[in-house]
Amino acid sequence: MTRSRATLALATTAASAAFLAPALPASAAVTKGLQDQEMTVNQPGLTPAFLTAAQEANVGLVRFNTRWDGQASAPDPAQVAAIKAFATKAAAAGIGSIEVSPNISGDASFNPRGKGRGPKATDKISQDAYRAYIRALATALKDVPVARFYSAINEPNWFRHIPQRGGAILYRRLHNIAYEEIKAVDPAAKVLFGELLPYARPTSKSYPHGQSADPGAFVREALGLTKSWKGRGRTASYAVKADGVSLHTYDFQADPSRKSSKRGRDAWVHANLDWAKADLRKAARTKRLPSAAAKRIYLTEFAYKTSGSDKLSTSKASSYLKKAWTVAKKQKVRSFLWYQLRDPTSTDELWQSGLQTRDGGVRSTWTTFKGLR
Repeated sequence: MTRSRATLALATTAASAAFLAPALPASAAVTKGLQDQEMTVNQPGLTPAFLTAAQEANVGLVRFNTRWDGQASAPDPAQVAAIKAFATKAAAAGIGSIEVSPNISGDASFNPRGKGRGPKATDKISQDAYRAYIRALATALKDVPVARFYSAINEPNWFRHIPQRGGAILYRRLHNIAYEEIKAVDPAAKVLFGELLPYARPTSKSYPHGQSADPGAFVREALGLTKSWKGRGRTASYAVKADGVSLHTYDFQADPSRKSSKRGRDAWVHANLDWAKADLRKAARTKRLPSAAAKRIYLTEFAYKTSGSDKLSTSKASSYLKKAWTVAKKQKVRSFLWYQLRDPTSTDELWQSGLQTRDGGVRSTWTTFKGLR
């Protein structure tokens, strides 16, 4: 998650309970996913409309971001209650799985402007607090009888989530903490490595050291691998446990089926999925990433914007969405999730990518999404 759309994960509401539903299929079929934090958490009055739409589109996975400031030892109880309340109502819509990914709501001090390198990641983020936080989150949701997927941190390769200095190393530690704590209280839950932002933002005068890292480079640093994906140091010091790998593959205005010189191999955008899978297999051969996890790829964020400098025409977005789904099926990923059912109600929100308008009006992208099989 990037830009001010992180604000969508901040508002909260309350309720509770759970439902029984099947897990993501183990077959090669791609599970269709959808996320809309505003409709499912921030404004519960919109949840019935989301559920109706999800049922129409045959959605099997819904994703949530929970807020974390890097220091709190417990999740916001109202956000947790909202997720549980959503699960209560989702059974009739055929939604069988949820994914939960904490979003670090870092401020500008995480990646300050200017020539300085910025703070160390460990100066801003407490591992002890995270251990308590993720255990409390998993404990709160463990009795929800729906398949539960977790990612340790949303888009850890964005420096506003984890500072650049030591960020990849800290992420590896947080991921392993998440795996240990979640499995201790909820062995049936799945913990995914990654949740990676798809490309590095270019450097600039304001940010000479950048604002994010390419996922390929970030993974190598986290796992202690060379540019050629060979291990350095002790494998035990760099290894992670994981049930799968989650990627965000959005690439605004780009044809998802055509590689471009604009993005290098380390940018794991949708058109580069085959490269990403190949490099993850290389990582697995070093024993620092489980080989089974490297084969289980979940695409947990994809979209085209409906406004702003990255806006794509609705007709082209609809065409590209069809191509993206075809690529996802060809690459045999486990899930393909679109971010936002509706445009956010606030026009100040920079991330607008609704399949529908903010008042529920139908776009051709929504018709296309519903028809994906």
